[in-house]
Amino acid sequence: MTPQDSTTEETTPPSGSVPDAPATASEYGLRRRLRLMGAVLAGGLAVVLALLLWLGVLVPAKQKAAGYSDADATYAAVAIEHNAQAVQLTALAPGRSTDDEVLALAVEVGEASAGRVEDLAAWLEARDIPVPAAGREALALAEDGLTTELPDDGSGPRAGATAHSHEGGSHGMLTDEQVNGIAALHAQDFDIALLAALVEHHYGGLQPADTEITEGEDAEAKALAQAEADAIRVEVEDVRDALAAIGGPGSNDGSGS
Repeated sequence: MTPQDSTTEETTPPSGSVPDAPATASEYGLRRRLRLMGAVLAGGLAVVLALLLWLGVLVPAKQKAAGYSDADATYAAVAIEHNAQAVQLTALAPGRSTDDEVLALAVEVGEASAGRVEDLAAWLEARDIPVPAAGREALALAEDGLTTELPDDGSGPRAGATAHSHEGGSHGMLTDEQVNGIAALHAQDFDIALLAALVEHHYGGLQPADTEITEGEDAEAKALAQAEADAIRVEVEDVRDALAAIGGPGSNDGSGS
């Protein structure tokens, strides 16, 4: 075989085979995009799986280790929102009520409600659970506005954007419109409206507290619920007595009397 024959044999492709054509720029770009999409999808799937693991395994495991359940955490958050609105209602009294007994009772109820907010917030913080913003705002309001009239637009003092954002209707919670209606009143009309609202509001707070007492797991949360239920029953009787003393209408006895 001559050198020329050898060169020809080595460079000539086998019969019937076609050499691969070099990839075009568009084909290369498509392959690159597909690889990137695959990487993004894989990363997203990993995030989803991690979230599901956290929600389905780690969170319950953390709760179990700490000795509390979803029911305990839900109670604390709901009770904070509920007591926060009680603080807001009682903070309406300065500048609207002219009755010393009503003003004193409003301070008493407001301070007690703020104390429950503080205890429940501490329970949540100890377990790294976010505290509802309304709770912090209520504490600020209790510090500044239970004995002194605060400047407002006529609808009552506000501690922050969420302090008056309740939908109402659940557990005796009042709507914005109902609170605004009370805030628009003065003297005896205000006193009667405030005390009547507090009766219904407090009775509503018994339901989540009683539920926690029977269904909760955390001993401290259950103790807080029991203390709240006991205090609410006493406060409701005091408010009803004050309401009767100023000639207010009879209130709904509710399930907690």
